[in-house]
Amino acid sequence: MIAVKSKYNSLLAILIAVVIIGVVTVNIQQASAPRQCGGCAAFKKLTHEFEKNVIDAATTDDPNTILGLLEQYSEDVRALDLTSRR
Repeated sequence: MIAVKSKYNSLLAILIAVVIIGVVTVNIQQASAPRQCGGCAAFKKLTHEFEKNVIDAATTDDPNTILGLLEQYSEDVRALDLTSRR
């Protein structure tokens, strides 16, 4: 009984973390998403890959990976050239 409750609590904590990260990511992207730039396609691809990787990490009970994914995503977005116009 205790093992089941502990696993349930862990799963619930992971789910809450994913939801919070998702909400924050969506809100940040809506405020700072590029509109007419040379790196728009790359930005969208990075975002899609990040979301997929976070969901995969959450479903495999590996919440420690999410922080690393967030840091890598942040670095990759900063490396994009989002200021040039098409």
